[in-house]
Amino acid sequence: MLSKRATLGLKVFTTIASAPSHRTITADTLASITGVSLSYIEGILKDAREFGLIQATRGPGGGYHSVATMNSLSVWDVVECFNLPSKPSQHSHQSPEWRSTSLIAENAFDLEKEFLQNCPISHLVPDWFDSVSSKQSKSMAMNFKPLPPKISPVAPNSVFDLSNFLNLQAA
Repeated sequence: MLSKRATLGLKVFTTIASAPSHRTITADTLASITGVSLSYIEGILKDAREFGLIQATRGPGGGYHSVATMNSLSVWDVVECFNLPSKPSQHSHQSPEWRSTSLIAENAFDLEKEFLQNCPISHLVPDWFDSVSSKQSKSMAMNFKPLPPKISPVAPNSVFDLSNFLNLQAA
């Protein structure tokens, strides 16, 4: 079963990969989209960067962008970088129940891995991209007051029209 970290890493990567190629996404934006703390997002981005899934660009306009295309990666390729390796427990006296439970868990893991290896990342993006773009537009919206209605000034065209203009105003 996917860990929460792997699920969040998958969501973060698909958000980055679904952005246009000329745009980068900042860690702050990813934190606001996912609702997770900035430091936790930075840890996930560090893992993805070390695994070679994303690259960082520093400076103004900087952020993160995907290195690989969504069609070239499977879901397992992304999930693999966020799953912590589990150590098999070494018990000298293992009960038959423990061994059968371990066998079932290994079989379930193999099935999950095979399924995720055959599922390209591009199958996940349409569902998440819609929710991400709506959250992103809400988070990036500025709360400006509405502009006042445009009023055309009424004034004389020249100094010679001033007397006519003042007579019209008095009437």
